[in-house]
Formats: sequence, C-alpha cells, structure tokens
Amino acid sequence: MARPRKYPDTPPVLNIAPAEGPPTDEEMDGLEAGQLVSIALEWPRMRLTPAMVTALNETWRDVVLADDDEGKSLARRIVSRLRRCGHGELHPGCERVKLDVPMLKRSDGRGGVWYVKINERIYAGEVEVWACEARTILELVHRYRQIEDNRMSDDQHLIDLDGGMAERARAIQRA
Repeated sequence: MARPRKYPDTPPVLNIAPAEGPPTDEEMDGLEAGQLVSIALEWPRMRLTPAMVTALNETWRDVVLADDDEGKSLARRIVSRLRRCGHGELHPGCERVKLDVPMLKRSDGRGGVWYVKINERIYAGEVEVWACEARTILELVHRYRQIEDNRMSDDQHLIDLDGGMAERARAIQRA
C-alpha cells in the first residue's frame, strides 16, 4: 500500500479577481499623508512622488520612538522602502556636478592634513557627486576653515553655554 500524496496532482482553482494596478498620479493628488504611506508600502515597485517621500519621512518621525510592535514594524517597513529608492526619487531635480575638494591643512605650521569624509568615504581632489552631496562637502570645508581661523586668531570667540559662565570664570581667575 502506497503512502498518500503530500500534494495533490493538480493545483486547486482559486477564484481570485485580478489585482488592481497602482493608483495614477491624478488619483493621488488629493490624498492624505496616511493614504500616501499605505500606497507606497503596498506597491513597492511604484516610483515615489515627492509628496509620498514627505509623507513617509513624517510618518517615520512619528512612529520611530514608539514602544509598540506595530510602530516598530511600520518604521522598519518605511526605512526599507526608502532604502530601495533611487536618488532621483528622494531628490528630484538633483544633478551630478564636478567638484574640486581641497585638502584641509592645519595653519599652525605643525603639519597635518585632513580630508573631507562622509560615511567613511574620503573626498579629495576632483570628484563627481550629486549636487546635494556637493553642498554638504562645501559646508564641511567652510566650517573647517572657520574653526581653523578662530583657532589661530588672538581673540578666540568663547561660546557661552550658560548665561554667566564666562563671568564666573573671570571671577575665579581674579580671585
């Protein structure tokens, strides 16, 4: 006597209606943020619109610190969806630019060279990057130069963290 089959010979016929395609841009114009998030997560191959990216970011900010499992799950799904996006979806209209990134040298004569580094990637010399990344690189170079100029000046600018902190320090020095 043979064993019964684990699986039937023919698959059962299921009466499933064909799935609708993703909504068109005209259908999504008047939707709220929650509806845009559910569409973006339900249709992972659909190209994201700027409104969807904004809705996903806002929803993630709202649920990322949640203690419940649903909030954590939603935050993970949003992060996963945004990681699969291309740069054109996240930053529409952003172009590639060529940029000459300088080496950052100390001006005190002791030597030392630093490079602009973002996420363990070093930028030096002529590079081709996205415009948004170029703005970040140029901002880092600008800040480095400001800090270096402040460090080398005779009258360094003190940052007063606590209203009367500088006055207390002077009083202690006088005493």
